[in-house]
Amino acid sequence: MSADFDLGGLSPADDRSGLLRDIAAQSDLDLLARHDAGNRSYLLAFDNGAAWGPGRNLPDLFTFDVRHDQAQDTFALDASAHANVAFAQKWLAERGCPPEAMTVDGDLVGADELTYRIEDQIHRAGERYELIDLAAARESPGEAWTMVTDRNATELPVRLFIEHSDAEQNTYTIREGAFPDRTGAEAWLAERNTPLPEPPEYRNDADALRTRAALARSAAPATPGVAEIVAAAPAAAALAQPDRGQSL
Repeated sequence: MSADFDLGGLSPADDRSGLLRDIAAQSDLDLLARHDAGNRSYLLAFDNGAAWGPGRNLPDLFTFDVRHDQAQDTFALDASAHANVAFAQKWLAERGCPPEAMTVDGDLVGADELTYRIEDQIHRAGERYELIDLAAARESPGEAWTMVTDRNATELPVRLFIEHSDAEQNTYTIREGAFPDRTGAEAWLAERNTPLPEPPEYRNDADALRTRAALARSAAPATPGVAEIVAAAPAAAALAQPDRGQSL
């Protein structure tokens, strides 16, 4: 099912809304989830063209916030790009959409308790995270990651959220790493010669400690290498290339 904003004869309220509408209309977007609340619609879509062509792993998940003003015969449209569903749900939740309304049909299942705890942390983050960079998965099993600055962190403020997904197993995991700066996080991504460094606050989090102990007793899959870097289609390049420094 394609993404449809149900704009009827409404005109864009501003230039950005019109530009986003036109770019989305020219893109190969599949609707994954939608929630309507009065004169407002929230959409989560997947860009089928994001994996084509040479280049880096630009985002393939897009969120849309559409406000219809029938009295003025106008609409306002905002959009953002994401590497995984949790951050997409967060962006929509900040704009009034319940995260549970953005559940993707046929979506993979979180493999463990820690994954769900990190997802909940992302959903409730508000403006806590400032985007640095991200990369989407391009294969399965695959890896997507989002790098942010954590405004609440008293040490190691650069956080790396890595999602490993496996369609054959119908599962995914999310882990959070902590680094002093962007350079350190990028070096870890390139080298992968140490385990992902845990956030220092885990040391004082009893729930996290119990979860980590339980995970240590179970067999953990090997961390896959960096996914092959490929290009994104016009939707990813023009519509959703995130502005660095924005709040996620």
